[in-house]
Amino acid sequence: MTCYHGSPIAGIKVLSPPPGRPLYLTDCRAYALFYIRDLEINWVTCGVRDGVVVYDEQFPGQLRVLYAGQSGWLYACEGEFAPGNSPWIVLAHEPVPVTSAEFIPDAYEAILREIDAGTVRVDKYENKSEEYLQERTEGMARHIVKSGWLEADTPKARFAEQYFPAAWEMAKAPP
Repeated sequence: MTCYHGSPIAGIKVLSPPPGRPLYLTDCRAYALFYIRDLEINWVTCGVRDGVVVYDEQFPGQLRVLYAGQSGWLYACEGEFAPGNSPWIVLAHEPVPVTSAEFIPDAYEAILREIDAGTVRVDKYENKSEEYLQERTEGMARHIVKSGWLEADTPKARFAEQYFPAAWEMAKAPP
């Protein structure tokens, strides 16, 4: 079976699992594009439903913000892999040789082509109900507190403060 691994890192010849964890791969090329991202932010909000990648925007313009200008690689490999926690995810517990690598100069542009082809659908922030947005804000505020981002000066904390301002303010309020 051909599986893919998206990465902003060039020149990988062998995909190796991180120490103590499996290597995640997917049999869905379009889904792998979403892993060509800023590894310090590491904000992926999509899954696959009925063979189509469904991307969930959690703030206005999220798809463009996270993927425009991001270059990287789609690595393909062949083999038999262990099932993952989702039907489109497989796991490798040993290093896997790369059989081909495709350079993606702009992940956003590549994802837009997949949208045009019908392999990706975006659930836009602007189309969400007020009830959903309020629940999402409350959940994000809890996540900000739990993750310790209020006290952190990290790219991910700055990302949360910039793109989830209502949740950030809610997280700063006394319990």
